[in-house]
Amino acid sequence: MRLPNRRALFVLAFAACGFLAIFNPRAGVPGMAVVAAAFLGIELWQRFDYRRIAEQWLHAASRGPIVLRSPFEDEWTVSSGGPDPRHNRHAGRTDQRFGYDFVNAAGDSFDRPVIAPIAGMIAHVDMRQPDMPPGEPSKNRKRPLGNYVSIQVSRGYVILAHLKQGSVVVRVGDTVAIGHALARSGNSGTTRGAHVHVHAQDQPSENPEAARAVPIAFVRMEGLDPVLLEYGDKI
Repeated sequence: MRLPNRRALFVLAFAACGFLAIFNPRAGVPGMAVVAAAFLGIELWQRFDYRRIAEQWLHAASRGPIVLRSPFEDEWTVSSGGPDPRHNRHAGRTDQRFGYDFVNAAGDSFDRPVIAPIAGMIAHVDMRQPDMPPGEPSKNRKRPLGNYVSIQVSRGYVILAHLKQGSVVVRVGDTVAIGHALARSGNSGTTRGAHVHVHAQDQPSENPEAARAVPIAFVRMEGLDPVLLEYGDKI
């Protein structure tokens, strides 16, 4: 649940106290004290709520996640995802709750190779959605994932999205191994700029109203245990 913006509430409440002070000076100072106490209460409530949501996310995400390797050939950074709802734009989505957004650590996230993070069969492909320039938001509300590839595995479907138009090199029915070329990163769908989105769900194609998220974890290096990534982690 997304709580009201604290700054907006604070300004609104103090404005109300200001008007109250004009028409009833005796109520002005006590009113300010009440607002300050209310603001402190909202702050504590939000901090408690963030912890509660994070604990719930970690508990659910730890229950048998699909294990992935990096879908990139170079280093990328988590720009959205993980237990903290303040850094996970997908936290409230039933299909993308455990999803991640990645940006290139070197700064240029457009037109980079995207490779298969797991072995499986290509279940769905969309590659006709237009790209916006790399640094501009893309607002394709009808196809929020833009161009994407869906890989069928034993426990669901791994989806890699916001790919570059026309760059997908696999087709439905193809079998891919880890590291197999899939496409190139783009800026299609609904985005705030070029990046790559990864999540797993129980259906093969984009269906936010019906699909349910499946947890995913990543193996950063050969021989290491899979981890649940958080905001700012590199892979």
